[in-house]
Amino acid sequence: MNKPHPSVRAALSALILLPALLYPTNFKTVARQGGPTRDLETVSIKVEDGKFVKLYEKSYALVIGASEYTAGWAKLPGVREDIKAVERALQRQGFQVTVETEPNAERLEKTFKDFIRLYGMEINNRLLLYFAGHGHTMRHASGEEMGYIVPVDAPRPDRDPVGFRVKALNMGQIERYALDIQSKHALFLFDSCFSGSLLGLSRSRAIPDSITYKTTEHVRQFIASGSADEKVPDASIFRRQFVEGIEGEADGNKDGYVTGMELGEFLQVKVINYSKNTQHPQYGKIRNPHLDKGDFVFALPKTMSSTPPPTPTPVDPAQELAFWNSIQNSADPEDFRDYLSRYPTGLYAGIARRKLTALTSAPPTRPSPARPTAGSVTRPRSGIELVYIPAGEFMMGAENGGADEKPVQRVTIRDGFWMGKYEVTQAQWTAVMGSNPSNFKGDNLPVESVSWDDAQQFIQKLNAQNDGFSYRLPTEAEWEYACRAGTTGDYAGQLDAMGWYYENAGDTRLKDSEWSYDKLKANNNRTHPVGSKQPNGFGLYDMHGNVWEWCEDWYHDSYAGASVDGSAWLSGGEQKYRVVRGGSWFFLASNLRSADRYFVGPGVRLNFYGFRVVAFARS
Repeated sequence: MNKPHPSVRAALSALILLPALLYPTNFKTVARQGGPTRDLETVSIKVEDGKFVKLYEKSYALVIGASEYTAGWAKLPGVREDIKAVERALQRQGFQVTVETEPNAERLEKTFKDFIRLYGMEINNRLLLYFAGHGHTMRHASGEEMGYIVPVDAPRPDRDPVGFRVKALNMGQIERYALDIQSKHALFLFDSCFSGSLLGLSRSRAIPDSITYKTTEHVRQFIASGSADEKVPDASIFRRQFVEGIEGEADGNKDGYVTGMELGEFLQVKVINYSKNTQHPQYGKIRNPHLDKGDFVFALPKTMSSTPPPTPTPVDPAQELAFWNSIQNSADPEDFRDYLSRYPTGLYAGIARRKLTALTSAPPTRPSPARPTAGSVTRPRSGIELVYIPAGEFMMGAENGGADEKPVQRVTIRDGFWMGKYEVTQAQWTAVMGSNPSNFKGDNLPVESVSWDDAQQFIQKLNAQNDGFSYRLPTEAEWEYACRAGTTGDYAGQLDAMGWYYENAGDTRLKDSEWSYDKLKANNNRTHPVGSKQPNGFGLYDMHGNVWEWCEDWYHDSYAGASVDGSAWLSGGEQKYRVVRGGSWFFLASNLRSADRYFVGPGVRLNFYGFRVVAFARS
């Protein structure tokens, strides 16, 4: 590896006081065969005024099964069949299902975090999380009761109460996961015994009369198969009734939809009945004024809905013609659904149905009336100017660099992407996060003293603004490709003209060969306003210097085994450090090379670590 000068490393050792926080992210979705499935599709609901409202863009489910317990708990062989049945039922409902089996404590926590991070940041996603396994309620010394779900390696609490609390996942943590989700609707189900009321759930026992606009508001809902001290049988009544419920049995008001509250009421009645009053499911919404207004929705096939057909009403031909003329060339299927809901037997109903079929059966494509060209600039509502980086190939790494820059390999960036024209500024950070952690203050200076974890929180909140783009950190390959901008040398141009670094970032020029932390301080070395040097060939500023920039990848000490498609490297290796790129005002010219890499714990905050974002237009 091309390590910093020894004196730079000594200074870094003195500065780095925070431990590296480990959040591995080699999470993968399990694709299974067997059972009919539906492609991921939008889910729309018909509200009280007869209009269709798009509720969900995509649907994702996490199904976790724990059966082979190893620390004193009884084994649960029935769980294996339960999770297969739940998986198939959710696939029929249009969910992309991720299955995790036999999780130990570490994997259980990681699975929740990674699923939420991958799928829970898009506001219009629908998330369902289902756990089958042992549960337990424990009374703490304060008198508070707390419910836990039990991973396969947790000891029994009557034998090792401390070890149990360390290993098992309590409902307080589940509630924190629910609050981390940005998607509007999330439903948690637990086929295990503990008191669901421990979450402080609120509910109204009344089944809603109809789907309304209020249904679309944010909600976190929970359903547990039993309450405290109840034994849930391995042959799961709850699972069987859950599957029947979402396939139509729970549609209490026969409107063609099963809501989360309808499902909870249905499961409580049915499970109590079939268990002969030995099992009492708990259900409700989180007690939070911002997350208890909406309702999770399963849309049933039309053949399962007993909603009577609408009573014909007189049609004004002039109004129908005017409406049709306004939508006939539309590419939005909702327009044709709206027409058919108003004029189910109208003059253009046949054409509308054919157009609707064509629009909804075509493969999804990114809306791109005109494909942007290299260097095109856009400024979404976030205020972060984005530059379009076209698809292409490049040689990643350098023969004249350190061991971690080899082997040099050809990488193909198959799809173009948008990238921050500048490093994220303090003004942009403050607008999203509400505070400014930077050491060198200035609205147009790059934000610094932010960790990789801090950058992820910023991106999560930025995505929640839903400004038409999905944001993330660049992968290491995307960063180097964008930095090089078609060049093959150490830098994308003349270094002093393009970057702020040790020699030129202070009041007077310093000599690279005489690096000294004392000289650096005395010379007032610091960050500088973004964009005050020359851009590279793609129109990106400060790719060399100013602040190191966080990348998505875990650090590996060579490129052996790295993918060549530009994706983030999130598997293998120690998974202790994240990658930073580009060098900074504090570092030497050699650390500003396009191929240079450095490794930092994801929790470290220093005044030369910042970042920029990449973005993709939302479909």
